[in-house]
Amino acid sequence: MFSVVLNEKQEKMISMIIQGETIAAIARSVNVTRSTIYSWLNKDNIKAELNRRRQDIVNEGNNYILKDVKSYIDKIKELAKDKSDKRTCLAANQYLLNRVYGNTTSVAEIYSDDDSDNVDENELAEQLARFKRMGKIK
Repeated sequence: MFSVVLNEKQEKMISMIIQGETIAAIARSVNVTRSTIYSWLNKDNIKAELNRRRQDIVNEGNNYILKDVKSYIDKIKELAKDKSDKRTCLAANQYLLNRVYGNTTSVAEIYSDDDSDNVDENELAEQLARFKRMGKIK
């Protein structure tokens, strides 16, 4: 891996991009033209540093979430067992299955003319049979 050498203006530009500032605002702030900003953004070392910082933010967010992942999973499992709201129960179970086995190519959508929580049990049985045929569950 190569060392990324940036000048002070380029450092500030990258920070402002990460913060969501516009190219025009960045150009005014670092006292260069917009075309200079675009030129910098095409340089490999700038791209590498921008990507590294973005990845650092993603990693930081993931680490924050992972600290409580067990409680999130427990809550989803609790929702999956809650029979009072069948739509929530179905969605939670689908989420858990998707996390374990990957997303399926078709999604069951429930349409209802009224506000009741009725779920078509035949459709659920059909989906379960498809999962079984795919060898995803026993």
